[in-house]
Amino acid sequence: MSDKNKILNFSHDKFIKEGFYKTSIDEIASELKISKKTIYKYFPSKARLLDEVMDMRISNINKLLDEIVDSEDDTITKFLKLISCQKTFSLNCSPHWFRDIEVHAPHLKLKMDKLRSEKITRIMSKLLLQGKREKVVVNVPADILITALNGAIEAVTSSDFIYNSKYSFHDAMKITSEIFLSGIFTETGRRKYSNKKKLLEKALK
Repeated sequence: MSDKNKILNFSHDKFIKEGFYKTSIDEIASELKISKKTIYKYFPSKARLLDEVMDMRISNINKLLDEIVDSEDDTITKFLKLISCQKTFSLNCSPHWFRDIEVHAPHLKLKMDKLRSEKITRIMSKLLLQGKREKVVVNVPADILITALNGAIEAVTSSDFIYNSKYSFHDAMKITSEIFLSGIFTETGRRKYSNKKKLLEKALK
């Protein structure tokens, strides 16, 4: 792995666990056991480092999501894989990460919100259509469902909610996903989802 990628990966993990505002370049250099000069060779400032960390995070998430949605799997399997993917990218996110983004990097908060809304719209439009064909999703207007989901996710990803809630970001996202899915599946869809979920959980034990 190149020095640049090592710095990006390490900074990403540190930022989402501890926040970035109080994390210094000195601290990153010390923990990576490299010089600040090496970091500044690739990232002229901490702001530039943060921007590239965010770009990498968004790119990695989008790649995984697209692989799932564009696969040949059935709708239920895709939903289960999406929830698993969400767990991968939300498990270690701390309230500090969200608060720092909202307060100290509002341009990134706007970017994240816009891209998330666009991605959810693309994913859900495709999966709802497929789900209706497979008779596992109820026949209700897709635009209303997508708008409702976008609103719910925007609410649980706000720093105020994350700081004041008894739930972690991961748990809040998981509960939101489960509530949404329970409302869109047909009886057949709920049965298939429950059965496949049990099989997946058994396989992971």
